[in-house]
Amino acid sequence: MKKFMEKYNLFEERVLILSLAFNVLLVFTQIIMRSIFNLSLSWSEELSRYIFIWQIWLGTSIAYTSNAHIKVELIYDVFKSEKAHLIIKLIVDLIWLIFNIFLTIKGLELLNSMNGRNVLSSGMRLPLIYIYASLPISSFVLSLRIILSFIDLFNAKTSSSCKKEDN
Repeated sequence: MKKFMEKYNLFEERVLILSLAFNVLLVFTQIIMRSIFNLSLSWSEELSRYIFIWQIWLGTSIAYTSNAHIKVELIYDVFKSEKAHLIIKLIVDLIWLIFNIFLTIKGLELLNSMNGRNVLSSGMRLPLIYIYASLPISSFVLSLRIILSFIDLFNAKTSSSCKKEDN
């Protein structure tokens, strides 16, 4: 599973980089069209918004791997021991895991509802199920990352306790 996640991390990073480059070009083209040619691409703003939504949700997943999410570190200053920091991290990640499982389930329910109603976007007439799919997909991947983090932490604790017993 670890090798798969490493490959997925690389894939996700590349998708985010390419989508950012494409989005910048799209917005730049729209600016040029408006300012120089006095024309507007009716679909470009909507597409840019949808790409941005996917970037945000996929970005939450990849940011977890580099510990880049915003967090309140005041509580870590109150508790100085490494054991307390580990317990706080476990509690926070457990709450986050529960929330992501909730988002995955509710996101799938939303997709099911939207699929039944065949909801389309206003400008591009694109099925909105493709846009809203970013929520359950990203939440599911982030849940997997958190679970793998728990497994790695447990394995590290188990191997360190085995080393202490060997000494």
